[in-house]
Amino acid sequence: MRNDFKTLILYDLNKVDKIWSLSDPRKNNVLAEFILKAKTEFNIKNVGASGECASFFTNTIHLYNNSRNKPDEKFDIYNLEYEYWSKKASGENGYYCENYLKANSSPCNREGSFNFFIENLKELKKLIKNNTHSIKIDAYVGYYSQKEIELIAKYSDRLIVQAFGRNPETSFKYAKKNLEHVLNNNSTIKTSIVFSTRMDKMGYFFKFNDLEKSESLFVDEMNEHSINFKKNLNLDGFSYHTFSFLEKSVSYYSYRKN
Repeated sequence: MRNDFKTLILYDLNKVDKIWSLSDPRKNNVLAEFILKAKTEFNIKNVGASGECASFFTNTIHLYNNSRNKPDEKFDIYNLEYEYWSKKASGENGYYCENYLKANSSPCNREGSFNFFIENLKELKKLIKNNTHSIKIDAYVGYYSQKEIELIAKYSDRLIVQAFGRNPETSFKYAKKNLEHVLNNNSTIKTSIVFSTRMDKMGYFFKFNDLEKSESLFVDEMNEHSINFKKNLNLDGFSYHTFSFLEKSVSYYSYRKN
């Protein structure tokens, strides 16, 4: 691929499942063919599935994986994206409160939502244990405390850390405290920085700068702040959310260069 992407994380798979049952090998060929093409024709090394609760992986994604015989048709990453830090979602009458917390007799607050998040990470770890196809657990994280990230790192293989500024410098300022929490935890867990590609975030910057320069500027800003980031943070590249927005910015950048 032009920008040498190695990993794809697929969202809204619940919507795909409603049309083509992903747990049914007679109907899930459409997804299998997509993953196979990504890996064999576009040099994608890993394809991940994103979901907000472990039951979605247990009842849908893992059944899909087990229904496919070829490794190149399978998911390699289970990405748990549950924003427990959201007061609105976790509070009374919030989305998480109504759909998950009450059903699990958990309090509708940050503590209850965080505990739910951890329990789901634990379930995912159990789900993939001794699986013949190697699967890693990603945890998407935004605003977290030192104590929280210690537990999250214990039950995941990689952190996807928000850095939602309008350019690399402001993106680092956004993520600085969270990255310091990872360092202070003395964890060697892989850590990927995720940029938002919306126009009100990094999307506009990408219209005039290539991705390599953007990543380099972020790393320079990070290392200038503290040499410990370079020495001790297990930086595992950058993530971009979402590709549909990024594609428009990159196309504009390419058009201007030509």
